[in-house]
Amino acid sequence: MESGYYHYYGGITVRPNDEEQYEDYSEFDLHLNGVQGDINKKEPKRELYLETSYFSNEIVEINFRFKASFRDGTEDIHRYIDLIKETLENELNVTIIEFNIEGVG
Repeated sequence: MESGYYHYYGGITVRPNDEEQYEDYSEFDLHLNGVQGDINKKEPKRELYLETSYFSNEIVEINFRFKASFRDGTEDIHRYIDLIKETLENELNVTIIEFNIEGVG
């Protein structure tokens, strides 16, 4: 852990809105990396990391991690989580089924 910072981490389960949209894991991962880059341009200090942990045409599981400052309030964290959710849904054309924060460290 860096001084003054901690990390949120967890999992996101999504369902593609079009089952034919992504041919395979690597195509989805390519798009996911683009989303990660877009969010990191908007909020570079958070250092968002997204990784596909399971892929099928019906459901995809994504692991995430991002950095927060001890000065960040609850509103800041919720606003950032909303940004992640909105960007994933809009840019990947998916519906979020679950968004779980598994820990803070």
